[in-house]
Amino acid sequence: MMTDYDVILFHPPAIYDFRHTPMFPGAFGRNVEGLQFTKVPIGMLSIADYLDRNGYRVILDNIGDRMICDPEFDAEKHIRESSAQVYAIGLHFQQHSQGGIEIARLCKKYHPGAFVIVGGLTATCFHKEIIEKYDFIDGVIRAEAERPMLKLMQAYEKSGRLTDTPNLTYRSNEGEIIVNPMMAASTDLDDFEYTRFDLIEPKTSIFPEEADARYSLEVCRGCTYNCTICGGSAYTYKKYLGMKRPAFRSPSKIVHDIKTLNEYGISFIGLFQDARMAGKGYWQELFHLMIKEKPYIERLSLDILGPVDETFVKEARKVTGNLILHLCPDTGSDEVRRLLGRNYTNEDLLETIKLCHSYHIPVTNFFSVGLAGETEKHMKETWELWKQLDEMDHEAMKNGYFGGLGSSVPIGGQILGPIVLDPGSRAFDNPKKYGYRLLYKNLEEYISWLSKPSWHQWLNYETLAAGKDEIVEMIHRSIEFTVDQRERYGIFTNGEAYYEKCMVEADRAIVKKIDEIMEIKDPDERMRSVITLRLTMDEMEKRRMFFPE
Repeated sequence: MMTDYDVILFHPPAIYDFRHTPMFPGAFGRNVEGLQFTKVPIGMLSIADYLDRNGYRVILDNIGDRMICDPEFDAEKHIRESSAQVYAIGLHFQQHSQGGIEIARLCKKYHPGAFVIVGGLTATCFHKEIIEKYDFIDGVIRAEAERPMLKLMQAYEKSGRLTDTPNLTYRSNEGEIIVNPMMAASTDLDDFEYTRFDLIEPKTSIFPEEADARYSLEVCRGCTYNCTICGGSAYTYKKYLGMKRPAFRSPSKIVHDIKTLNEYGISFIGLFQDARMAGKGYWQELFHLMIKEKPYIERLSLDILGPVDETFVKEARKVTGNLILHLCPDTGSDEVRRLLGRNYTNEDLLETIKLCHSYHIPVTNFFSVGLAGETEKHMKETWELWKQLDEMDHEAMKNGYFGGLGSSVPIGGQILGPIVLDPGSRAFDNPKKYGYRLLYKNLEEYISWLSKPSWHQWLNYETLAAGKDEIVEMIHRSIEFTVDQRERYGIFTNGEAYYEKCMVEADRAIVKKIDEIMEIKDPDERMRSVITLRLTMDEMEKRRMFFPE
């Protein structure tokens, strides 16, 4: 019997049963839906395109997005009624551990004769464990997957055997775990395509209907930086993907990508990864072609991984009037930032902001809480830097520097978030050396802890300077600080600020209550208590409309 597809690539939700499981996202976000990470990794789209261009029937099916968009969507029925020779499930980000493994289990349950594989950075890090522990998964494609997936399909089609497939970890007929050699890593990305939206379902996976038409493109695969907590660092790409240096996409291909996005009505363009890593000649050619070829760019967002000089800013500014740079200083402590692997100072950062503002360019800054070496003293240094940045942005907006971008970058767009240690990062592989203590170390533990109800249980580390309870409280206090700042600059009304602080205080109580509930030995009673707590919080959310403005 002919199948509908040769390959179905499934992008899972983070937690498969999130619609029926009481959860408390706390510092990670206001709602559970936002924690499902339904944006498809761009590599999955290039895999789908590569297979399609080589003659295979393929679809990239975003299960997580379907579940968000339609509360009545039956994921299990959808998988049961699907038809493919190979089911490939994305396990790129650690947050998808539970959802990805559960989708794989359902694929094998309803299609026992099909080949079920997983891939992505997280799958690569835990490839042997996956094959050892989950018998419903037939293989793991490690590292880059476009060419290995094609090799897999050719071998599967020819003989039904996978012994020669590069990058594949699988289980032999005798139950032995086989780890095939790796293909040579890509040296550039021009053979791949990232805009084949005709291969994605549902179409809301491109961007939600009510959102701005925005999309981010890949400048390169890999990195030259070695931030200790990052699973996309130079260390990780070399060790787990065999990439000694980043593989870049040529400027002409990027401009072509933008023009293709224009055909889909997309004009808010993001370029992630810092183009400066390829050298001055690369980014100058990129900006020159963007100016010469004139793709429609209503807004351009550029990642920068460190301070910029005037030559870069001046050239970038010529591309479009609506330009935003994104920087990730993470902390206001020079000491903590050095431990993290980012070798620039607050003074360097402030000079970059001043320079960008002189060219009327806003800069968003991402800060974290709970880094190695961070104490209350360092946390307050972050607050002081944050205040300086807010004041600089406020003055710039007051003087009309950012034009229509002002509403998009309130008080500079300083953003706060807790951290996680990515599998495969230097801190994950050598936690003590980099100032951390891992609380869960393998995929099975990830699935267990990420399935628990409260955000504070999802943190996978402590630091040598602070225990988990201390880190959680530092996060709560820092959120309260950001609320004060937003109220000060008119981003929050008095009523909104009061509500936000009430939610922080409620979350403190939730964290304490969840810890108490977890001590209940009877699982049914434990779940009833969690549900009761969730219903209480839902009622509180409903009353939000009654808070004074």
